[in-house]
Amino acid sequence: MTSGISRRRFGQLAAGLAASLPLATPSILRAQEGDVVRMCWFNTTTVSAQIAHVLMRTDIAARNGLKMEMIQLAASPAITEALVSGAGDVGTLSDFAAVTTMAIGAPVTTVSSQALFRSAVLTTKKSGITKIEDLKGKQVYGTFGITAFQNAQEAVLKAGLVPGKDVTFVNVGPAELADAVGAQRIDAFFTYDPFVSYFESTGHAQVVSQNLTPVIVLSANNRFLQQKPQVLKRLLLANSQALFFAAQNNELVNGWFRSLEPAKNIPEAVLQKASSYDPAWSAKSFTDIKATLSPAQIAKMETLAKWGVEAKLLPRVPDVPKFVNTTIAGEVDKEAAASGFDVKSVKIIRP
Repeated sequence: MTSGISRRRFGQLAAGLAASLPLATPSILRAQEGDVVRMCWFNTTTVSAQIAHVLMRTDIAARNGLKMEMIQLAASPAITEALVSGAGDVGTLSDFAAVTTMAIGAPVTTVSSQALFRSAVLTTKKSGITKIEDLKGKQVYGTFGITAFQNAQEAVLKAGLVPGKDVTFVNVGPAELADAVGAQRIDAFFTYDPFVSYFESTGHAQVVSQNLTPVIVLSANNRFLQQKPQVLKRLLLANSQALFFAAQNNELVNGWFRSLEPAKNIPEAVLQKASSYDPAWSAKSFTDIKATLSPAQIAKMETLAKWGVEAKLLPRVPDVPKFVNTTIAGEVDKEAAASGFDVKSVKIIRP
């Protein structure tokens, strides 16, 4: 399968630089009634973004007594800034972005798991490299400071190679990376979905190692968490309901995802493949949806924290469990198991 998206357009998508979505002017869509929740999100991360669209376009939020202000931003750093400043109540962050807030002592608490995504190490077709062990003596390109960077270094180590000795990692931005891959100027790189699936679909690259454990979390401003725990609980329940709705309506929700910049030019088949790496995307029962961060996910965040300091990306190793609250999400999962959720009763309020 080939795609009509250009390398430059792909780079803009990955960097969140679409002209119609300037960072200084976030897109805010408001529901009509209920307790106000300002939720910050970005429209490139699969499953997570589809959940945001369901919250915007159905009556799920209103059913839970919520008035959503959906603040669309470019990426995790902008969301972190909004949460720290109090401009947002809750935001979607990658696991490493959440760990970064912990390391700087930000007034932010991670409260829920939201979506899983795939990261990978890929080699270009021109390189002729088909297994990660053959990266010895090669350079691997990608953007430092993201979960996929840690995953890539971990994969190299598991292959018996030493980062910095056997393999050199080179920091490049998304646009430059897209151009280099498209022109086949490099041998290897790392990234995350939907970009992994995109490069596979164009035939420019192949996966030599992948990691299916990275997670998008929901993090909350501490003031909101402390002052409105019941509102947060209703939000987490609405989030789970929105995820289950998306799981039962893949095609519809993928269309919503592709209706906004910077995701308009992601082919639907690429989006569907990328989303399918999250088991919740094909959930058959509401009890398949879990809001609570698992012990394994928290342990992985601790690993990311230690690696972040070793890689000189973080100022200190935070005590990760102190910045994670699983109590409210645990209550939501129990309530969800007891009450269930009828997807067919959901009303679409904004096509």
